[in-house]
Amino acid sequence: MIALVAALLVFLEPLRFAAEALAVAPTIWYRGTLAIVELIAHGLVAALSAAAGLSLWNGSPDGARLARFAILAVTARSFQSLTWSVLPNNTPPGSELLYGGVAIAISAVALLILRRHHTVKTTLPITSPDSSRR
Repeated sequence: MIALVAALLVFLEPLRFAAEALAVAPTIWYRGTLAIVELIAHGLVAALSAAAGLSLWNGSPDGARLARFAILAVTARSFQSLTWSVLPNNTPPGSELLYGGVAIAISAVALLILRRHHTVKTTLPITSPDSSRR
């Protein structure tokens, strides 16, 4: 399950950002400074998400902590895009609450998987290869 969270962090948010950037790039100058700042912020969240996913995938000691922060950042970005955005989106009017609820549910499941993985990992006894010879 932790590999699924890592894969979602590595692929989902960066691909969403790439699609958004490609859709907005031709008209970014007409949209103004706020659109540029928003697009840069979304890019930073995508970079954080990819870094957290790779860190989690490679078993970095702080991978779970970075992944938690990235999941919260992606959720905040989702709410920002749903409630206030100068960039275009394909959200049907009136469905923002539903999409926000889905974002919270997915984030909660991912955070629970991270927590379970971290507690299982820390409660297992650490044995060295030489301990069996003694």
